Amino acid sequence: MNRLRSAFLAISGGLLMALSLPQCFPLISLREIDPAGHLELLAWVALVPVLLALDGATRRLGAMALGLLAGLAYFYGAIWWVNHAMTAFGGVPLPIALAGLSLLVLFMALHWAAALTASFAIRRRTGWPLWTHLPAVWTAFELLRNYLLTGFPWGNLGYTQARHTAIAQLASVTGVYGIAALVVLVNCALYALARALLDRGPIPLKPLGAAAGALVAVLAFGAAHLASVRARASVAPRLRIGLVQGNVSQDVKNEARRHADTAEYVLERYGPLSLAAERQGAVLVAWPEATYPYMVRPDLASFAGPRAGLPPLARAHLLLGALTYAERRLPGGGVERTGSNSAFLLAPGGRVLGRYVKHHLVPFGEYVPLQALLGKVLRSVVPLMVQQAPGSELVPLDLPLPGGGHARLATMICFDAIFPEVNVAFAELEPEILLNPTNDAWYGYSSGPYQFLAMVRMRAVEAGRGLARPAYAGVTALVEPTGEVQPGALPLGPVDPDLAPDPEEGPRLLVGELPRLHGRTLYTTVGDLFAYAASLYGVAALLLALRGRRPS
Repeated sequence: MNRLRSAFLAISGGLLMALSLPQCFPLISLREIDPAGHLELLAWVALVPVLLALDGATRRLGAMALGLLAGLAYFYGAIWWVNHAMTAFGGVPLPIALAGLSLLVLFMALHWAAALTASFAIRRRTGWPLWTHLPAVWTAFELLRNYLLTGFPWGNLGYTQARHTAIAQLASVTGVYGIAALVVLVNCALYALARALLDRGPIPLKPLGAAAGALVAVLAFGAAHLASVRARASVAPRLRIGLVQGNVSQDVKNEARRHADTAEYVLERYGPLSLAAERQGAVLVAWPEATYPYMVRPDLASFAGPRAGLPPLARAHLLLGALTYAERRLPGGGVERTGSNSAFLLAPGGRVLGRYVKHHLVPFGEYVPLQALLGKVLRSVVPLMVQQAPGSELVPLDLPLPGGGHARLATMICFDAIFPEVNVAFAELEPEILLNPTNDAWYGYSSGPYQFLAMVRMRAVEAGRGLARPAYAGVTALVEPTGEVQPGALPLGPVDPDLAPDPEEGPRLLVGELPRLHGRTLYTTVGDLFAYAASLYGVAALLLALRGRRPS
């Protein structure tokens, strides 16, 4: 019974934490169930059942099993929609998709298991209470998950607070890792209180005082930082941007590369609204990731001419997402073809002013790790996969302004934006505005697009920059440097004909302004210094535990 109770507590805690993330369940609604973010409060208590479950473990192996159960519950609850992406849009058979989802969830859950096992060992061998070391240990494993096997940091606990604007401002100092550590610290303090009440012991003043002090300090800083950023943004020059969401389902998008009629249909969804954005004063019209239905050569100098199918913009510049290809003759006589996911900045008339190539590709979606071993196998079950090459460097795009001068843009295409280190590297190039052209149709009607938006909001706070997000199918939005989404964000459009409430839903346009800001936040200046310092502390505590030393 004790083991069953511990397992129940671990699974319950993981599921509660998953509910603190933005969620959308098609069986309930095709839209986010809690857009106001009230369920974020669950993150502050969700780990308490997990930590209580660990009290029943007598060995590290038991602690690892409970941590794994909690992690599996959390990540299955967070990224269940990956299965839909592989079956509906990737052409993957359901059994293989379920196996792929389970392997990914297991990989992510192992980080929870490792963090809780390390903390179990530290507490047993040194006597340190959880609140003195688990936040640091947890941060270390969140950092590890950002890089291990190319990295997949989706579901970092810091993102549970993206809609709590004052708490989110901590990301401008510590990045998302500091928020994750704060969430864990508060959970540790509440666990200590729960343990004291269950044991009828004295109230644990130290952990409660530390957590309350940290939380009050963060809220005070957040309020001050919000006021400062808003004041700077109110007097900064602003850039008027038009974001076009075509609302074309993914199956039509795939067909457009094979049929000219379908390609023209896609372009017709974007052209009129692009001209409307120009009439409303937009200096930049931004299209989503890989919107252009034809593949082009990377060295293309101009998209001019009627065959290109682009709207005849007279004043506004166009940010165009397109796939490129390049061919190379092999010594044996064959041809090697490589692609890239690019964003082109076009002048009125179609001349190419600059090009950015997606930096961080999606493994098993845009490239195959261990190509020699896995390439042929994956192509047999994922026929739509196209091997792509990543960009070799981060390249800002300089947008000419009507009154002279340029606005520097940092373009993070889709998957780029889930990695905070890409944001930090771009900050060294001093951009004024961030861009995140994306295609979230792969996620279907699910939690994916809303969770991605939460991550992107954190990128805006980290850099202290406004962010424009044109989505092919997803949540198109303009995000303030504070991480707040401007009113009028476009909802998720048709992504799956079988689920779309209105397959004939027309394209939509969002026009608004973002401030052009300069300077760097502490986070973009020092990078992940907090995360590495916390990791060193956690490693030192674990080494002390393994050597059996009990510090004073």
